[in-house]
Amino acid sequence: MTTGRGLVLGEHARMNSSMTRTAALALCLAVVGNVHAVPCKEQPGAAERRQAVERGLLPAVVFDDEVQPQTLAARMLEHGVPGLAIAVLRGGEVDWVAVHGRRASQAPAVGCATLFQAGSLAKPVTVLAALRLQDAGRLDWDCDVNGLLTSLRLPAGRQTPEHPVTLRGLLVHTAGITPGGYPGYAQAGPVPTAVDVATAAPGTNTPRPEVVLRPGEQLRYSGGGYTLAQLALQDSQKLAFEPLMQRWLFQPLGLSRATFALQRQDAGGDVAAGHGNGATAVPGGWLHLPESAAAGLWSNAGDLAALLAELRKGWQGRSQVFQQSSVRALLGTPVERHLYGFRLVGDGKEQFLVHYGGTTGYNAGMAVNLQTGDGVVYLANAEAGRELSVELLAAVSHAYGWTQFRETRVRRAERDEAALHGLAGRYRFANTGVRVQVEQTQAQLTLVFPNGDRLALTPITADGVALQFIHPTGVRVGFRRGEAGAVTMHLYGNQGVRENSP
Repeated sequence: MTTGRGLVLGEHARMNSSMTRTAALALCLAVVGNVHAVPCKEQPGAAERRQAVERGLLPAVVFDDEVQPQTLAARMLEHGVPGLAIAVLRGGEVDWVAVHGRRASQAPAVGCATLFQAGSLAKPVTVLAALRLQDAGRLDWDCDVNGLLTSLRLPAGRQTPEHPVTLRGLLVHTAGITPGGYPGYAQAGPVPTAVDVATAAPGTNTPRPEVVLRPGEQLRYSGGGYTLAQLALQDSQKLAFEPLMQRWLFQPLGLSRATFALQRQDAGGDVAAGHGNGATAVPGGWLHLPESAAAGLWSNAGDLAALLAELRKGWQGRSQVFQQSSVRALLGTPVERHLYGFRLVGDGKEQFLVHYGGTTGYNAGMAVNLQTGDGVVYLANAEAGRELSVELLAAVSHAYGWTQFRETRVRRAERDEAALHGLAGRYRFANTGVRVQVEQTQAQLTLVFPNGDRLALTPITADGVALQFIHPTGVRVGFRRGEAGAVTMHLYGNQGVRENSP
């Protein structure tokens, strides 16, 4: 399913498969082969900065005095990421672009033009095309979206004449549309249209997008909302989505590789094939995502970096593509730290616009600081790119002197079996209704999520709180004891209460 990076209760990083570590590394070695950097573009002096990134990867969680930096090649091998494309922005300009690894096992090396599936990065890209259409007077973001749609009519739900579903609401995730993402369709089978998806026609694999909350009431991340936005753009402009995006965004920006066209494996294009956990190849190379605006973007790193650089110019008033007043209006009204497909990370001069994307076999992300012009893009042809990207972003942060995206540094604590007594049991989070389990085996606690993921927790000393634990992915858990044996858990910013003990 397409997802964002934001970790909330129940949406946590997936663990590797149960294959033995030796077998996994052997398979990764076969897939990754000889990982080396191929520079695609470099500013003067950028080679040294790039090499600092490639030599400076640390795990997401670093225990004091226990870990030394490793190379990007070594971490790609460890995680099972066959291929990777990276671009870094510095002061508003693309500082360097480089590619690493292979498109697949026994496949050619990743090239500067190689396409990766970028998943939900499609969402902010779609927003920027819609912004240009609005500035051209060709698109009303605030009318009832049924006035833009001709291929279907939005079914009756929680919307009213006073609170209609609008294109703006769809783009900012406040239209009240059914939440969720898209799993994709196999290469060998039929591929539905966006209209088929939006009406849940036979052969589709997701529910029909419906208005389940009153529009404007709540932020709710929805791939279905972006499919409706896609149809509103297509119908109002009388143009299919790919040529629409080429005309209104990619061509004006001079982007030669970014595309929403479905890629066929039998066409023999320069495409990186996707890989699941353990570097296992996706059957057919990749899945099709006809839900273009939500998840159907293909690109190389250079094109996405150029887009971020031009967005920053628009924010400054130096762009020939984006109007400053429109960019500032767009990015000046966050909703729960979300901005039309972007998320806000950090504050003040250290604030980045960020978006991540994950599809079957791929992981991607991009970030830009509009004040400094610093930023980064990465594209990986493996789901394990999610874990690798945490280390990559931290390495970029160190090499370029940013304060965001750094690794978590903690000090290991010693906790004996008696100190953990009474923490095991089932915990319920009242705000979501989700329940998680904590198991104790001697002096080891394990956090078990509803989907079966098991996270072995390491005790740490942090903030003067005795019962703090962390997992290598960065998931942090705290416990507090109350009266009469009561215990509360703190996880992802939420509080759960123990319902029972084992």
